[in-house]
Amino acid sequence: MKVLFICFLTFLLVSVGFDRLTTEASAAETLDIYVIDTCGGKAVILLTPAGETMLIDAGYPRQDDRDTNRIVETAQALGIKQFDYIVATHYDADHVGNIPQVDAKIPGRIFVDHGDVLPTANERDKKRYYEPYLKAIGDRKRMSVKPGDVIPMKELKVTVVASGGDVLSEPLPGAGLPNEFCDAATKPDYKDEYDNAGSVGLLFEFGGFCMLDLADLLNTIEYKLMCPNNPIGTVDLFMVSHHGFKVSNSKFLVHAIRPKVAIMNNGARKGGEPEVLDILKSSPGLRDIWQLHYSIAGKDKNAPEDFIANLEEKCEGKLIKVSAKRDGTFTVTNSRNNFSKTYKPKKIIYKPIDMDFEVPISIDMNEPNQ
Repeated sequence: MKVLFICFLTFLLVSVGFDRLTTEASAAETLDIYVIDTCGGKAVILLTPAGETMLIDAGYPRQDDRDTNRIVETAQALGIKQFDYIVATHYDADHVGNIPQVDAKIPGRIFVDHGDVLPTANERDKKRYYEPYLKAIGDRKRMSVKPGDVIPMKELKVTVVASGGDVLSEPLPGAGLPNEFCDAATKPDYKDEYDNAGSVGLLFEFGGFCMLDLADLLNTIEYKLMCPNNPIGTVDLFMVSHHGFKVSNSKFLVHAIRPKVAIMNNGARKGGEPEVLDILKSSPGLRDIWQLHYSIAGKDKNAPEDFIANLEEKCEGKLIKVSAKRDGTFTVTNSRNNFSKTYKPKKIIYKPIDMDFEVPISIDMNEPNQ
């Protein structure tokens, strides 16, 4: 069996309770991830056991401050007064457009992006979103990252796998095997007039837990990243790219990384395309898809209702929370109904030679679909 494996470490088992979204900060031993509903935009808050924080994008700029309020309220409930990092994955309205407004209420310490806006992006968006973002940063630290860079955090390894249209030139440790899902005959050539192709793609590693988030990376850059060899390996959680549009989320990406769980930050009428839902559902080892919204386009291909945070077309603002342990176990919770499901890695017992103790090891054995 071909096993692409990056998330492989030896751990003593740690038993940690799951902490639902309350007015308290993160549980002491979990990485908590909050996927906030911005109705087809993107905003994700990460809180580590060490208390370090990261905001990835900030949704839409709106006169009623809808997305600003949702992000700020979530952060305040967690006791966050400053974001250690604010990541602008790319310079489209639904990602970077609202960062200045959020930053004015909960400031960022360091800003992460891919550098200059792509030349393919239209001039209107440069003036409306990129320039105000730069102005908001002022004289604070800005990290314009490249593939292979690591964003320094105490207990969370964050590796840049794509940025500015470039991708990893060398595989990550334990990865690099040929990708059986690549086909040069169907190599994509899609382009758009936005900054999507420049998206900052990040791999998060917390002990035995791995999450991949490629923002709105287009299939043309996905191909550069994943073909002919897979430089990433397998992951536990895939944040579905580009709100679930089919110009991203290619089979040669999704099936190669073999996620256990996928979370889609779609809107009711944005993304969630049936072709993407088909690719996700047929991915080897995938157990569940979670969605921020019921997809009108997806129809009967949508996830079961318990796995959808917002069932109505009205943008109600229900979020999805992920709480991950160092042993690779993670729990996903729907804030609409408090439905949650825990995903555990398989355990094997390894007894080192000439030693009198056994070491539990968390390992993904690439289980078939369940």
